[in-house]
Amino acid sequence: MKLTPYFLLVLLGCLAQTVQAQRMLLLEKTNSAKTHKIYEGSLLRYQVVDDKTWYEGEIMELREDIQAIIFPDRIVSLDKITRLRSRRRWPYIVGLPLITFGTSWSGYALIGYAVDGDPETKYGRGDAIVTAVSVGAGLLAITAFGNRKIRVGAEQKRRLRVVDVSF
Repeated sequence: MKLTPYFLLVLLGCLAQTVQAQRMLLLEKTNSAKTHKIYEGSLLRYQVVDDKTWYEGEIMELREDIQAIIFPDRIVSLDKITRLRSRRRWPYIVGLPLITFGTSWSGYALIGYAVDGDPETKYGRGDAIVTAVSVGAGLLAITAFGNRKIRVGAEQKRRLRVVDVSF
């Protein structure tokens, strides 16, 4: 009988005991099984009660006993947070290639006009229109749809809570 698998299993069990518990901030919606998880070390953008300023900070620690978030320079209670702001991925996935396409279209047209030596080719109105429409659509997608603002509280049927997932 080989003892190697048993030894590895005991060693793995001992190492698992030294791992810290994992804490996360859950954004839950009433009557929905879906939750959005935010972990320690993540960047959080939020507004607090009676303040229009958006604050931003990296989560240093999540405290389950007092239901608070600890940032490097402040401690914020979860019941004081009224809105969260997060970035949507799809506007950047759509917008950045459109901006790149528009600028490269103009760049190649200008370089071709300067280098080809043919007096009949020029940077025309069509090139400028393609560039303007492409860059404008990309910027519009990013600015109009790039950020998602989520209201938190009893009236909005969403709540924040800190959960400690440990065995």
